[in-house]
Amino acid sequence: MPTSSAKSSSNSHSRFKKKIEVKCWCEDLCPVFVSRTPENPGKKFWGCPNYKGEGGCGFFRWVDDEGIQKQDMMPESNRITEQRQMMALMQMVAVLLGAILFILVLVLCKI
Repeated sequence: MPTSSAKSSSNSHSRFKKKIEVKCWCEDLCPVFVSRTPENPGKKFWGCPNYKGEGGCGFFRWVDDEGIQKQDMMPESNRITEQRQMMALMQMVAVLLGAILFILVLVLCKI
C-alpha cells in the first residue's frame, strides 16, 4: 500500500513541465521575456540576451503553452546556410568598398 508521501510525490511530478532551455545563434541561453506590445500583450518569448548590446544575433521565438513552437525553430543546416550567405554578402560589400576607395584615390591623385 503506497504511503501518502509517495502519492503526493508522483502527483507533484506530473504538475511540473520540463524546463526547456533555448540557445540563440550566439550560443547563449535565452531568457524568457514577456511581450508588452499592444499586438501581443503578455505573450512569452525567448530572445537573445544580447539584444540591447552590440553583437546580438537577433534571435527571437515565441513560447506556446506546450513549450517551443517547432515550426519556428531554425534547423542547424538552415542556420549554417544563412551564416554562409551573410558572409558572402559581407565579402561583396568589402570588395565594393575597396573598389570605391581605389577610384577615389585615382580621382584625387589627378587633381
